[in-house]
Amino acid sequence: MVKKKSRPIFIADAGNDKEINENEMITLNAKQINEAAIYNWYDTNGNLIYQGKDLTVSADVTKKYKLEIIAKADGFKSYDEIQVKLKPSIIESIYPNPASNQMQVNYKLNGVNSAYLMIIGYYEGNNTSNNYILDTNLQQIQINVSSYPIGYYTIALVCNGEIVDAKTLIKQ
Repeated sequence: MVKKKSRPIFIADAGNDKEINENEMITLNAKQINEAAIYNWYDTNGNLIYQGKDLTVSADVTKKYKLEIIAKADGFKSYDEIQVKLKPSIIESIYPNPASNQMQVNYKLNGVNSAYLMIIGYYEGNNTSNNYILDTNLQQIQINVSSYPIGYYTIALVCNGEIVDAKTLIKQ
Protein backbone atom coordinates (compact mmCIF):
# COMPACT_ATOMS: atom_id res chain seq x y z
CA MET A 1 0.00 0.00 0.00
CA VAL A 2 1.33 3.41 -0.98
CA LYS A 3 0.37 6.35 1.17
CA LYS A 4 1.06 9.84 -0.09
CA LYS A 5 0.94 12.95 1.98
CA SER A 6 -1.76 15.29 0.82
CA ARG A 7 -0.34 18.40 -0.75
CA PRO A 8 -1.62 21.87 -1.40
CA ILE A 9 -2.75 21.96 -5.02
CA PHE A 10 -1.37 24.60 -7.39
CA ILE A 11 -2.73 25.61 -10.76
CA ALA A 12 -0.45 26.61 -13.64
CA ASP A 13 -1.13 30.16 -14.79
CA ALA A 14 0.46 31.40 -18.04
CA GLY A 15 -1.51 34.65 -17.91
CA ASN A 16 -4.12 36.07 -20.28
CA ASP A 17 -3.91 35.76 -24.06
CA LYS A 18 -1.76 38.48 -25.66
CA GLU A 19 -2.06 40.65 -28.76
CA ILE A 20 1.11 42.16 -30.20
CA ASN A 21 2.26 43.92 -33.34
CA GLU A 22 4.12 42.15 -36.12
CA ASN A 23 7.86 41.78 -35.37
CA GLU A 24 7.29 42.80 -31.73
CA MET A 25 8.76 40.73 -28.90
CA ILE A 26 6.80 39.86 -25.77
CA THR A 27 7.66 37.96 -22.61
CA LEU A 28 5.18 35.41 -21.34
CA ASN A 29 5.36 35.19 -17.54
CA ALA A 30 4.24 32.09 -15.70
CA LYS A 31 2.79 32.82 -12.29
CA GLN A 32 5.26 31.71 -9.62
CA ILE A 33 4.09 28.88 -7.37
CA ASN A 34 5.22 28.74 -3.75
CA GLU A 35 7.57 25.76 -4.08
CA ALA A 36 10.51 24.56 -6.16
CA ALA A 37 9.28 23.65 -9.63
CA ILE A 38 10.24 23.16 -13.25
CA TYR A 39 8.53 25.43 -15.80
CA ASN A 40 8.32 23.99 -19.32
CA TRP A 41 6.95 25.78 -22.39
CA TYR A 42 5.71 23.83 -25.43
CA ASP A 43 4.75 24.90 -28.95
CA THR A 44 1.52 23.89 -30.72
CA ASN A 45 3.10 20.60 -31.85
CA GLY A 46 3.97 19.61 -28.27
CA ASN A 47 7.71 20.27 -28.68
CA LEU A 48 9.56 21.59 -25.64
CA ILE A 49 10.84 25.04 -26.68
CA TYR A 50 11.97 26.56 -23.38
CA GLN A 51 12.54 25.66 -19.75
CA GLY A 52 12.12 28.54 -17.32
CA LYS A 53 9.45 30.79 -15.84
CA ASP A 54 9.56 33.55 -18.48
CA LEU A 55 9.45 32.88 -22.25
CA THR A 56 10.19 35.64 -24.80
CA VAL A 57 8.52 35.22 -28.20
CA SER A 58 7.74 37.25 -31.33
CA ALA A 59 4.44 37.32 -33.19
CA ASP A 60 5.69 36.37 -36.63
CA VAL A 61 2.89 33.82 -36.58
CA THR A 62 -0.09 33.42 -34.32
CA LYS A 63 0.72 30.70 -31.82
CA LYS A 64 -0.65 28.95 -28.80
CA TYR A 65 1.85 27.99 -26.09
CA LYS A 66 1.39 25.39 -23.39
CA LEU A 67 2.89 25.86 -19.94
CA GLU A 68 3.67 22.82 -17.81
CA ILE A 69 4.66 23.24 -14.16
CA ILE A 70 6.15 20.23 -12.37
CA ALA A 71 6.64 20.35 -8.58
CA LYS A 72 10.15 19.11 -7.73
CA ALA A 73 9.04 17.64 -4.40
CA ASP A 74 6.61 15.05 -5.76
CA GLY A 75 6.21 15.53 -9.53
CA PHE A 76 2.70 17.02 -9.32
CA LYS A 77 1.90 18.68 -12.67
CA SER A 78 -0.42 21.39 -13.85
CA TYR A 79 -0.95 22.89 -17.31
CA ASP A 80 -2.19 26.13 -18.85
CA GLU A 81 -2.29 27.58 -22.36
CA ILE A 82 -1.80 31.08 -23.70
CA GLN A 83 -2.43 32.41 -27.20
CA VAL A 84 -0.25 35.08 -28.80
CA LYS A 85 -1.86 36.70 -31.83
CA LEU A 86 -1.40 39.76 -33.97
CA LYS A 87 -3.24 42.94 -33.13
CA PRO A 88 -5.66 44.11 -35.82
CA SER A 89 -4.31 46.61 -38.36
CA ILE A 90 -5.36 50.19 -37.56
CA ILE A 91 -5.23 53.82 -38.58
CA GLU A 92 -3.32 55.31 -35.64
CA SER A 93 -3.82 58.99 -36.48
CA ILE A 94 -4.54 61.59 -39.14
CA TYR A 95 -2.57 64.81 -38.87
CA PRO A 96 -3.55 67.59 -39.19
CA ASN A 97 -7.25 67.12 -38.86
CA PRO A 98 -8.88 69.35 -40.08
CA ALA A 99 -6.51 69.49 -43.09
CA SER A 100 -6.17 72.07 -45.86
CA ASN A 101 -3.35 70.92 -48.15
CA GLN A 102 -1.34 67.94 -46.90
CA MET A 103 -2.22 65.32 -44.36
CA GLN A 104 -0.26 62.48 -42.86
CA VAL A 105 -1.93 59.18 -42.04
CA ASN A 106 -0.10 57.02 -39.50
CA TYR A 107 -1.05 53.35 -39.66
CA LYS A 108 -0.04 50.02 -38.17
CA LEU A 109 -0.29 46.93 -40.38
CA ASN A 110 -0.09 43.44 -38.91
CA GLY A 111 0.18 40.30 -40.99
CA VAL A 112 -1.17 41.75 -44.24
CA ASN A 113 -0.12 41.12 -47.84
CA SER A 114 -1.72 44.23 -49.30
CA ALA A 115 -3.26 47.41 -47.95
CA TYR A 116 -4.65 50.72 -49.16
CA LEU A 117 -6.47 53.76 -47.85
CA MET A 118 -9.84 54.58 -49.35
CA ILE A 119 -10.90 58.23 -49.01
CA ILE A 120 -14.62 58.80 -49.53
CA GLY A 121 -16.50 62.13 -49.36
CA TYR A 122 -19.93 61.92 -47.79
CA TYR A 123 -21.22 65.43 -47.08
CA GLU A 124 -23.59 67.55 -49.21
CA GLY A 125 -23.31 65.55 -52.40
CA ASN A 126 -19.52 65.17 -52.23
CA ASN A 127 -18.87 61.95 -54.13
CA THR A 128 -15.07 62.04 -54.04
CA SER A 129 -13.49 58.61 -53.85
CA ASN A 130 -9.75 57.89 -54.09
CA ASN A 131 -7.52 54.97 -53.16
CA TYR A 132 -3.90 55.17 -51.99
CA ILE A 133 -1.82 51.99 -51.99
CA LEU A 134 0.19 51.57 -48.79
CA ASP A 135 3.71 50.24 -48.49
CA THR A 136 3.31 47.39 -45.97
CA ASN A 137 6.85 48.05 -44.71
CA LEU A 138 6.09 51.67 -43.74
CA GLN A 139 3.84 53.17 -41.09
CA GLN A 140 2.78 56.48 -42.63
CA ILE A 141 1.77 58.15 -45.87
CA GLN A 142 1.55 61.80 -46.95
CA ILE A 143 -1.52 62.66 -49.01
CA ASN A 144 -2.21 65.92 -50.85
CA VAL A 145 -5.84 66.89 -50.24
CA SER A 146 -5.63 70.47 -51.57
CA SER A 147 -7.88 69.64 -54.57
CA TYR A 148 -10.53 67.94 -52.40
CA PRO A 149 -13.75 69.91 -51.85
CA ILE A 150 -14.34 71.24 -48.33
CA GLY A 151 -16.27 68.74 -46.23
CA TYR A 152 -16.18 65.49 -44.32
CA TYR A 153 -14.44 62.35 -45.52
CA THR A 154 -14.11 58.78 -44.35
CA ILE A 155 -10.59 57.40 -44.42
CA ALA A 156 -10.93 53.59 -44.54
CA LEU A 157 -8.04 51.18 -44.11
CA VAL A 158 -8.46 48.15 -46.39
CA CYS A 159 -6.23 45.13 -45.69
CA ASN A 160 -6.27 41.99 -47.82
CA GLY A 161 -9.51 43.20 -49.41
CA GLU A 162 -11.42 43.95 -46.18
CA ILE A 163 -12.12 47.26 -44.42
CA VAL A 164 -10.50 46.89 -40.99
CA ASP A 165 -10.58 50.46 -39.63
CA ALA A 166 -11.97 53.90 -40.48
CA LYS A 167 -11.59 57.48 -39.27
CA THR A 168 -13.11 60.82 -40.22
CA LEU A 169 -11.18 63.64 -41.92
CA ILE A 170 -12.40 67.22 -42.08
CA LYS A 171 -11.15 69.13 -45.15
CA GLN A 172 -11.01 72.91 -44.67
